[in-house]
Amino acid sequence: MIRSAIVNGDDFGLSPGINNGIIESYGEGILTSASLMATGEAFEEAVALARRNPGLSLGVHLTLVEGTPVLLPEKIPSLVTSEGRFFGSLGMFLTRWLSGRIRPREVQRELEAQVEKAMVGGIKVDKLDSHMHLHLLPGLFQIVLDLARKYRIAALRCPKERLLGRGTFPGLVGLWRRALLTSLAIPRAHRISMAGLFSPNHFSGVAESGRLTEDDLMRILQQLTPGVTEVMVHPGYHDSILDAWPQSRRYAREQEVRALTSPKVKALVRDLRIRLVSYRMVL
Repeated sequence: MIRSAIVNGDDFGLSPGINNGIIESYGEGILTSASLMATGEAFEEAVALARRNPGLSLGVHLTLVEGTPVLLPEKIPSLVTSEGRFFGSLGMFLTRWLSGRIRPREVQRELEAQVEKAMVGGIKVDKLDSHMHLHLLPGLFQIVLDLARKYRIAALRCPKERLLGRGTFPGLVGLWRRALLTSLAIPRAHRISMAGLFSPNHFSGVAESGRLTEDDLMRILQQLTPGVTEVMVHPGYHDSILDAWPQSRRYAREQEVRALTSPKVKALVRDLRIRLVSYRMVL
């Protein structure tokens, strides 16, 4: 009946402010893992910080929306704008993907380059996930599954979440987002298992994504069920780099740092005897 939580900070490497928030949430709070963004402008700084914090488990946050690709734009023309950047919104990418204007081979090459960039940086990659959960899309999921097997990465995020938590109503947008991702994740959970890869038993944080409060985090922790739950968080501090990331700059990242380092939250973890673990610890 042990309840374990992997508290994972997304977007590590996107900017110095986000790097600082993730390291603070790890060193002074309950964060245990982070997802490294190879396309981020503060990637090298994140790698250096990871070396100084060897207990922080890391994955690769595969990115196809916002920012600049690892490969030269001319090698992946279907993925980029005329300025050589990824398309700036999830909607723009989905429109192109569903209409067949995104070439799967270019996706594969770019995502391979992102994984290899992290590994060349000396990072032990414990799992894969993706910016805006794009790895759940039909077609893209198989590419990411093959990447995990090719590079011997043992775990893959699968955001299947209970649609309704006790005593909470996250609003229609939060419920819609949670229901959509869960509907995509449930059939993929079986494929992850059949491929011999690990994903946690449960997932939390979709409805609260980018706006997690102390109360939200305490409620999530109180509602944990036996097994391993990944709690997705986005700690950080706003800086000028985020101005070029139209989707990501909207997040209340400082609020999430406060929640993750809150004495009340840390006391609750102790009182409930929640086991804080990382992907590296459970693999």
